[in-house]
Amino acid sequence: MDDIFAEANKREEQLYDELAACPVSELTGIVSPSGVGGAKSGDQELWSLLLDFDAWCVGSEPIRMESLTLRRKVSDEELDRFQELIEEETIIRVRARVAEDNIFGSPQGQLEEFIELDSKNSVLQAYLVKLQKPVTHQDKRFGTLTNDREINWYSVEVEWNGDTVNMNLIAEESDELTAALKIAYSLWDNESTWHERIVDYAVQELLPLKNDNWLGDEETEFSPTEFKRKMTLESISIYPDGDFEFWHNDGDLFWGHSIQISGNLSDGLTNADIPG
Repeated sequence: MDDIFAEANKREEQLYDELAACPVSELTGIVSPSGVGGAKSGDQELWSLLLDFDAWCVGSEPIRMESLTLRRKVSDEELDRFQELIEEETIIRVRARVAEDNIFGSPQGQLEEFIELDSKNSVLQAYLVKLQKPVTHQDKRFGTLTNDREINWYSVEVEWNGDTVNMNLIAEESDELTAALKIAYSLWDNESTWHERIVDYAVQELLPLKNDNWLGDEETEFSPTEFKRKMTLESISIYPDGDFEFWHNDGDLFWGHSIQISGNLSDGLTNADIPG
């Protein structure tokens, strides 16, 4: 894990070196639904501020309908200030250095200065209105799937084992959505079998953890039946590569942590976790 962080930090530092050689330009762009975020790894003191534009232009050049990621090394206070200044799904003007050819392989920039909100760029205003319109997909089996731009998934309420849960299909492109739906069809074709396998796997992997390390002061050891009764399925996430995750409310088995059971169609169930 340390090697992964070290390699990521090394790549980011190389990107900053590449950006330092680029001139400062004035940019206008549409702030993505994720707004201003921050990332920090290892023993780093400063945050990497991250800001995505969904569309942008340099000066009076033509609008670019593609993503641009801006970043900047900031302190806690600076990160808070930029998060207060810049709201998601607004159009802003900034000064930044932009490198289209870089180690990351996609347009990247270094934020130098926030200038102001921009309400005069009619092309970006029209494109923002278009982006904000709900994007849906009508599926013959599951009904209307609604796209969430911030998370890049399609969601819909479905019935699983008699309960209503959220199904989230992680997909940016139409072919990814088609692939994820095929996984969903296969799961629902064998719904009762998969349901039993999932709860049995949760018991197999997590019941010993509960009884050995997570018993409250007045709790006695849980039986498999009692453990299953506490679990409540809340959502199902499905990926186009075949992976899926079943997310459960833990019924306070693990003091509020979720119970996540993961797997794929080819390998079956592969992991049980209690994130959160």
